[in-house]
Amino acid sequence: MRIVALLFALLMVVGSAPAAMAHDDDNKFRVQLSGYEETPLTLSTPGSGQFKARIRDHDTAIEFELSYQDLESTVTQAHIHLGRPAITGGIVLFLCTNLGNAPTTVPTPQGCPPAPATIRGRLTALDVVAQAAQGIASGEFAEVIRAIRAGATYANVHTTGRPGGEIRGRIPGSDED
Repeated sequence: MRIVALLFALLMVVGSAPAAMAHDDDNKFRVQLSGYEETPLTLSTPGSGQFKARIRDHDTAIEFELSYQDLESTVTQAHIHLGRPAITGGIVLFLCTNLGNAPTTVPTPQGCPPAPATIRGRLTALDVVAQAAQGIASGEFAEVIRAIRAGATYANVHTTGRPGGEIRGRIPGSDED
């Protein structure tokens, strides 16, 4: 009887492993950024980028890496926006800015280095920018995470020549490394 109980316990542990891995897949994203994803006009630009993110600490933080290159003009800012594919939405998280335009309700974002560049950072509830018209309150990190998992967000990089955004990619993208 003990052997049966031991085997049952072992099967329960092994059987639960895929569920843990599947949850991890919900927390890891990789997104390719291009002008073809921009709105309201699709853009032809040599610029490209990649946004990688991992939701951490029981959905209380996002660690990210943003890379961009071959942009047509100087980078001014980069964000995560609340907006589905082909729809422009409001900024919910700043990744970087050189414009000093972040609301005073959030910590000052890092500067955007000239392309080609890679930046890294960590975002929390303190970084959430309110978008009242879209139902996001300041600090409402859980709702931003929910929107990311629903495919209702995108990352983009703005430049002096393309102030509305030069490259963009929908989050979530593929969860491959």
